[in-house]
Amino acid sequence: MRARIFFAAAMTLVASSAYAASNPIVTVPWGALVSDILAALHPAAVSLASLALAWLAARLGPDIARALHAAHIDQVMTRAIEAGFALVEGAEKGKVLEIPIANAVLRQAAQYLVAQAPGLFKELGDNLGQMLIARLSAAGALPAEASAANLDLAPAAHVDGKAPLA
Repeated sequence: MRARIFFAAAMTLVASSAYAASNPIVTVPWGALVSDILAALHPAAVSLASLALAWLAARLGPDIARALHAAHIDQVMTRAIEAGFALVEGAEKGKVLEIPIANAVLRQAAQYLVAQAPGLFKELGDNLGQMLIARLSAAGALPAEASAANLDLAPAAHVDGKAPLA
């Protein structure tokens, strides 16, 4: 392909110089020349773009996977707390809960995680209770007297009849 381009360029120069000797107006077929050059460069440009995308995916892949996993955890935890509020009588979003009601919300949220994301439930393990309590606290639902002594840090949720947090 390159040989064709150089041959076409050489022939154009020879033809234009011969034509220029007999005619003062010289025309160069720029469209055909540029088209041939672009046709020769196209495979190289596609290869370079593919190489750049492969490098970017290899470089950023793990970071993107971690960010997506963190977003998934955040979404599931938010939905679990919302389910806890929806399933416990007396639990109203935006209001401070009493300790027994807060514990019931924690248990329902943990049960939601078991049902909707059992793999994530197992992955979070002992941290689950603390994460759910942090969500309740961020929602302003925990009373001032709430502490590790009176909150259920290991909500009793069961996967296949077994309590993974026990």
